[in-house]
Amino acid sequence: MPQTRTSSSAGSRLVRLTQFAPGILLVMLAALFAAINPVVLSPANVINIIAQATPIAILAVGAMVVLVSGGIDMSAAFGVAFCSTLIASRIDAGDGLVLSLLIGLFVMVGIGFLIGLLVAHARITPFVATLAAMIALQGATLAVAQKGVLILKEPTLRWIGIERSWGIPNAIFVTAVVLVLALVMMRRTRFGLRTYAVGSDEGAAELAGVPVRRQLVLVYVVSGIFVFLTAVLMISRVPVVTPNVGGVPLLLDAIAAAVLGGTSVFGGRGTVPGVIVGALIVSLVTTALRVFGTDPSSIELWKGVIIIAALIGDTVITRMRTRALMEARA
Repeated sequence: MPQTRTSSSAGSRLVRLTQFAPGILLVMLAALFAAINPVVLSPANVINIIAQATPIAILAVGAMVVLVSGGIDMSAAFGVAFCSTLIASRIDAGDGLVLSLLIGLFVMVGIGFLIGLLVAHARITPFVATLAAMIALQGATLAVAQKGVLILKEPTLRWIGIERSWGIPNAIFVTAVVLVLALVMMRRTRFGLRTYAVGSDEGAAELAGVPVRRQLVLVYVVSGIFVFLTAVLMISRVPVVTPNVGGVPLLLDAIAAAVLGGTSVFGGRGTVPGVIVGALIVSLVTTALRVFGTDPSSIELWKGVIIIAALIGDTVITRMRTRALMEARA
């Protein structure tokens, strides 16, 4: 019995230690890249790394919410392309910024609601439902983008994405506000607690009185809101809007950031601070590879390798948690 308690205690400590793994990885990578080329962590590059991480972090939080619930959203990054093009086309048509943003928000909430219905009520697996939505959104983006390229000269968007305050891009401050609200949502609200419950054990959550189907619908609605926020940030940073905004590269970045930040693909585990660290890791790796002169086509290859490594790590951590829990009950 003492030996069992000792092994259980050691297992629990090891599991708790894994919570700091994303931060440790970020520091190690930063030290490694700086040793190879100090330019990677120059003051200008550090600000650039944080700024580049902003849209990744916002979209990755939406991905985290879905992953925590036990699902996955393959359509999010393509939703960013569609929403960006939709908002830009409405502004170009003379609808004004406020109305254009409301249209974009309403449409993305509606799309999230439809995906939620497919997952929660039609019982279509999240991967298939969101894959179908991804294909539909690709077609819708091309249909909306009749002019192909749109150039926006909206001063409010320019203030958000391009201008600076105290030498720091305003996009960082805006993103910080969004992430703080997301942190409160996941830690302090009924929505966040229910999402963790559903992802941990859907059956147990239902027995505890959680309206599982309604919660799953809300999860994809919230994901749609984060897609909208990412789209707004994207068109603010780059005033030239094309149908190529978002897509596969942004999808890879968001999923990598979520998983590297400790979000489990098996559901029930994930935090906003972890996602922020994951986004910084992705942005750091991308910037470092560019500084090193890596071929642009190889950057996505390295991101794929990072995602595979993160998934392997997630599987190992999940098994460790399960084993520690079983030993604690023994």
